[in-house]
Amino acid sequence: MSSHPEHLVNTRLLMGGVVLTGIGSAIATLGLALGSAAVIGAGRRWQQRTEMTPAQLAKHAIGAAQAATNAGYGAWRGPLAVPAQRSSSERAVSPVS
Repeated sequence: MSSHPEHLVNTRLLMGGVVLTGIGSAIATLGLALGSAAVIGAGRRWQQRTEMTPAQLAKHAIGAAQAATNAGYGAWRGPLAVPAQRSSSERAVSPVS
């Protein structure tokens, strides 16, 4: 009979990895929370400086999004028909008084 070790995995090393992963996750979560708080605070300060209500800001943003959508749709459809320009010899010369 051959003797096989009962534990193939080094449990001390595995537990160390689990602990470090837990600590790293906690630090990452804290970092995300602090970063989110900073972004939200900056957004609130920006909104207060605009002297517009959140509803007015939303209306403005929707209007801008609709304008961008229409512009994109127009560009996708193709350029508008541009009337042919007359050559310089065909242009009427008006006297300057």
